[in-house]
Amino acid sequence: MLRYKMLITNFIEKWLPTKDLRRLVIVRGLRSFAQGYIIVIFAIYLSQIGFSNWLIGITLGIGSLVSAVITLFTGILSDKFGRKPFLILYSILLIFSGIVFSITTIPFVIIAVSALGGIGRSGGAGGQAGPFAPAETALLSEKTTVETRPKVFSFNNMVGTSATAVGGLIAGIPELLQRALHLSFLASYKPLFLSVAAIGALSLFVLLPITEIPRSNRPKTDGEKIKRKANFKIIWKFSVAGLLNGVGFGFIGGLLPYWLYLRFGVSPMLIGPVIGISSLLTAFTSLWIAPFARRFGEVNIISVSRLLGVLFTVLLAFSPTYPVAAFLVVIRMVSTMSAMPIRQSYTMGIIDEEFRGTAAGIGGVARRLPAAISPAISGYWLSLNELELPFFASALFSGMNAILYFVWFRKIQPKEVKGIPIGLPADS
Repeated sequence: MLRYKMLITNFIEKWLPTKDLRRLVIVRGLRSFAQGYIIVIFAIYLSQIGFSNWLIGITLGIGSLVSAVITLFTGILSDKFGRKPFLILYSILLIFSGIVFSITTIPFVIIAVSALGGIGRSGGAGGQAGPFAPAETALLSEKTTVETRPKVFSFNNMVGTSATAVGGLIAGIPELLQRALHLSFLASYKPLFLSVAAIGALSLFVLLPITEIPRSNRPKTDGEKIKRKANFKIIWKFSVAGLLNGVGFGFIGGLLPYWLYLRFGVSPMLIGPVIGISSLLTAFTSLWIAPFARRFGEVNIISVSRLLGVLFTVLLAFSPTYPVAAFLVVIRMVSTMSAMPIRQSYTMGIIDEEFRGTAAGIGGVARRLPAAISPAISGYWLSLNELELPFFASALFSGMNAILYFVWFRKIQPKEVKGIPIGLPADS
């Protein structure tokens, strides 16, 4: 037993060398567990309490809009005042959101709380901190080096997606409670929503001991104007590419479980395991993708994975049966999301430390703001029984994103050498 304990300890220390990194990853896992079942049940739950397809799309769209605004302010302010306070605020919002969802079904309250707390949008893939993701990404990056950052981001993503997988597997609990204990529909969902509040409270407890260097004590460097101009040039390119990706993701992101429900008549009990398996395979793929990124290039891996995601998105639209659709959902998620930690690490690597929160915030708002429109359009298409159109639209915008990403960034490599601006071309 001692030998296995030492092996586990050595494995964790290899991937997460500091206690603060471990705490951040634990919180990522807790959030992801809750988001794993929430993303499965959310749209279906809304439809059962009286939301039309159009209103479900509007709800997701408003969530994206509010999330975009919060993301922007989080990124900019976290660079100025610190990242930890925003992660604490997010935990408090989870507590509030879980309690509210468990006690009311009033539409405008549900929409407002969902938008503010991130419930229903999955907070980003693998349990990211929703609109507060810039703070999480920047704080993780701050506590790593150029050598350890890809491994840390990969491990963080692995934990998040694994927890999402486990969460997805319990999405059928309300159905089981209705059958076994003869609970009403609303009563059967309360345990899941209350657990969101409990996870928010536990996350708050884990986050509090994390230390962060006060922003006012950080040393000033020379050449601020030149450095700022170089960083914002890169941020602008990321934002344009992210905008296209945000539009594409928005068409089917939060609506995929509901689409499976409409297309094949399957319940959350059958959808949950599919989402869970997708997340689990993504978790282990993302953990071991870092060596491939070093060998073939980060931008190449990111672009190819996104193009494969486009292909599987189109094929998914033509799925003749649920088993085929389930298989395509799994490989689509693996191909699309496995390279996400590489993209996060790469972004932080070509941006100077003092601009990382801002970069993540502006990039996040570029992805989330247009995604406020996509779900509403998809909801309208679904109300017309045009079930394939959201997938075609998603593939179109995601494909443009992959191409632009490759064209703009294939020659830019991270440089974290003192006195040399980050983000210079590879051949400079």
